[in-house]
Amino acid sequence: MKSSSNNTMEQLFEKLAQIKKVEPNMHLQNKTFSKFKKQTIISLFWVRAAACLLIIYTVAEVYVASNKLNNHQQDISILIPTTNNILYNE
Repeated sequence: MKSSSNNTMEQLFEKLAQIKKVEPNMHLQNKTFSKFKKQTIISLFWVRAAACLLIIYTVAEVYVASNKLNNHQQDISILIPTTNNILYNE
């Protein structure tokens, strides 16, 4: 078993040793940076607009939730009967 794994390891190392080093193109960095510059970036206007809409949505949700909570508490107090502990018209 060990001999087969050693053989495959040796074959892999031989293949790795045969790889030739290549010098990169002198303008490779410039090409890469130019591609980054060409990519469309979301403008700050749209980021602000999305942030404002998110804030408005969050405030509206909190307002609606608190309004429903207040109405719900009032509705429950109406449904619960109050007991009269006064006996014999004292």
